[in-house]
Amino acid sequence: MPEDAEHSPPGRKALSDAGQIDAVVEAILAAPKYRSIAPTLVRTLAARELVVRRNVREAIKATKSRLHQVVGAYVEQRIDVERWLTLLQAGAALPPVTPSDEALIQAARANPRVAHLDPSFLRATLHLMAQHASTRERLPFLLHFYASICAALPPIRSVLDIGCGLNPLAIPWMPLADDAVYHASDIDSALIEFIRRFMALIGVPGDAEVRDQTTDPGGPPVDLALVLKIAPVLEQIERGAAARLLETLDAAFVLVSYPVQTLGGRRKGMGATYERQFEALVAGRQWDVQRFVFPGELAFLIRKDNRLPWNSSAPSCSFLDIVLPGEMREGS
Repeated sequence: MPEDAEHSPPGRKALSDAGQIDAVVEAILAAPKYRSIAPTLVRTLAARELVVRRNVREAIKATKSRLHQVVGAYVEQRIDVERWLTLLQAGAALPPVTPSDEALIQAARANPRVAHLDPSFLRATLHLMAQHASTRERLPFLLHFYASICAALPPIRSVLDIGCGLNPLAIPWMPLADDAVYHASDIDSALIEFIRRFMALIGVPGDAEVRDQTTDPGGPPVDLALVLKIAPVLEQIERGAAARLLETLDAAFVLVSYPVQTLGGRRKGMGATYERQFEALVAGRQWDVQRFVFPGELAFLIRKDNRLPWNSSAPSCSFLDIVLPGEMREGS
């Protein structure tokens, strides 16, 4: 027996390094919770865990834990494309409409691009947005969020939504140009299939693709790229991934946002921490930046180049505080 095989930890000695990675990836993708995740991401995490774990079994467990942190913790229920589409079209079995829901439904019906949508469809859209932590947290200030951001922008005719989650469901509340095209990407193929069919239902041109932004950052050229709450996730996967994405994006404007509280509702000084991280991301780059504070979310609007006008007199790389009424700067 070869000496290296004799002293290899249990579960590893019969496999080459590539074989070990394959074994972890195969086991992860066989689990219903993770079978729709981009294999490239699973492979990246598996390779790293195998370096520090004693055997394949431990690497599988650790990789699942990492995937839960970057993917699974944000979605309360497994994505069921057909059931969700039926819910949109039938509108049955929904909780009663709240006053805030009613206000959002009326606001969407005032948007000419989606005025044809039935109120029950819009109600179901809001219900589904609440199934993902990121969009659920934004629902209480959804109108203010996009109205405030777009007030600083020229007409937006193309959008790229990076790590989109269920954010494309907010299209009815986005003040985009009438002919705007929407591109979305995420690492979950089931989610992307749902988003693709949702966009077809509402009649918005565009596309949705499975894309691992750590190994293949970027997307098509657009007026506005949305990088909403995804920068910290990218950094968990690979240090430097967020900076590489921002540099790669072919967009006139990029909106980067960060959560300022945990999924459990604790703040822990997250806003100040993420603000420092963002300032490090843009340091040394000649980009204009505006800063926005929303309940539970800190956002930065970047102008990367001069291809579109900027509705602001902000000098290069300055930070303008645009704080909603009643909101305090995190850490102040």
